[in-house]
Amino acid sequence: MTHSMKRNPSNTNQHIYSEPYFLGSPVIYHRGDLIENYLLRIHECLTQALALHARICVMRFDLYVPEHFFQGALQDNSLISKFFSSLQAKIDHAQAQSRKAGHRVHDADLRKIWTREISENGRVHFHVAIIVNHDAFAFIGRFDLDSNNMYARIHEAWASALSMYPIDIKGYVHIPDQPTYLVIRGEEASFNDAFYRMSYFAKLKTKQYQKGFHTFGCSRPRRREQDQLGQLL
Repeated sequence: MTHSMKRNPSNTNQHIYSEPYFLGSPVIYHRGDLIENYLLRIHECLTQALALHARICVMRFDLYVPEHFFQGALQDNSLISKFFSSLQAKIDHAQAQSRKAGHRVHDADLRKIWTREISENGRVHFHVAIIVNHDAFAFIGRFDLDSNNMYARIHEAWASALSMYPIDIKGYVHIPDQPTYLVIRGEEASFNDAFYRMSYFAKLKTKQYQKGFHTFGCSRPRRREQDQLGQLL
């Protein structure tokens, strides 16, 4: 792969990418330039998850910040951090309940990819993808806040981050068409489908730079996982 020499004028550490393929996988390049650094991290995140699990489930959704939300709370990354902490806690609780009920429980370590953007009308929102072991969670589930599924957990976690009630944030969580992807180790087509969708997160436009907060985040392997990856890769 030939690295782009063009840099992001708002962050000169970032390289601009405008080719249709990245490391052999197709990307959404026709909507504008992409940030090569972000594409690499997305690719690594998916690859590392597949090194540990033969099948992974990628769940895609959007989180919107209410128009009336206190703007001071948007000056750092605490909002999205609170969301992921709450979601992880809810997943851990669900796993514990299943284990207590005598069910077989699979490892459900949570990986995430997210990007913070701002719309033309100034509305802050997050594009999010979570990656989990497919044997543990395979679906977002029925669109019902009373269900014990990922749909309800996502709403509850975002409500917790916003200090609101889940019933009051229905319009602030968007589940798009085809929100889940099954990616199978060694199956190139399934990897490419998910990576293509995630490449949208790397677009240059609609991001705010030099504002004191990150516009992109992606899980890195933990120390235990690094040891496992070293044995597998």
